[in-house]
Amino acid sequence: MTDRVQAKKDLQFCCDELSKYQNLSRTGLRHNELIAIDNVMIRLKERIANLRETLHIF
Repeated sequence: MTDRVQAKKDLQFCCDELSKYQNLSRTGLRHNELIAIDNVMIRLKERIANLRETLHIF
């Protein structure tokens, strides 16, 4: 039961973090900074997908 609760907390955290990165203004950022932000967003999206899949298994 605690695993499910922790997964829900992790999912909410990842969704909140993804929202922050998506709302970030990209003006004035260097190319390598843009790539870094995109990589973080990709990892968050993958984690969200994995957590959602895990929660549906329970």
